[in-house]
Amino acid sequence: MAITLFPKLASKLNDINEEEMQRLIERFGEPKKCRFSADFLEFECHLVRQTRTKGRLHDITCFIRQKKNGYVVIQKHQYANSGIYRAPSGGANIGESLEVAAHREMYEETGLEVRLLKFILDLHLDVVCSSETIPWRSLVFLAEPIGGTMKPIDTYEIFDVKVMSREDLLGDIDSLMIESGWGGFAYRSFLTREFFKRIDELNI
Repeated sequence: MAITLFPKLASKLNDINEEEMQRLIERFGEPKKCRFSADFLEFECHLVRQTRTKGRLHDITCFIRQKKNGYVVIQKHQYANSGIYRAPSGGANIGESLEVAAHREMYEETGLEVRLLKFILDLHLDVVCSSETIPWRSLVFLAEPIGGTMKPIDTYEIFDVKVMSREDLLGDIDSLMIESGWGGFAYRSFLTREFFKRIDELNI
């Protein structure tokens, strides 16, 4: 699978290189910009702070669309057997481009090689913790599978992967996310609803 390496790479922390962002926009279209704020539980804040110490406050999320309008979703060990699933996501390592990171993370989490189709959302999240508010950013793409076998490669992080319908994601799964009380799931609920709203607007 050929992957284009951009000359400007994702920068440290949350200051994603805007030149690289512009290249993504030129290739995959202008994303809709959104903002959201959520009160995170203390253990969630701890996880975000751990990620910050590794030099990252962003994620790349891909809605991998299968035939018949199904989407590949993952479940992590922290909420295994909860009924909650969401679109796979992950971040660029220092010195790794955002596009390469998207391909790597999708493979690690789902076992699938993907093609990025459209840059859908550029979301800014305020992670509200008891002692601080941490900025987070999610770059959301529509993608399609082009190879591989659907199964978690990174079994340390991923508990399960499956295909679910749009109706499931906006129905029962969304309700479970809201009822969980987790700030991260409140955000993923918002992100998922905005994603489907935007692809309807774009008629794709």
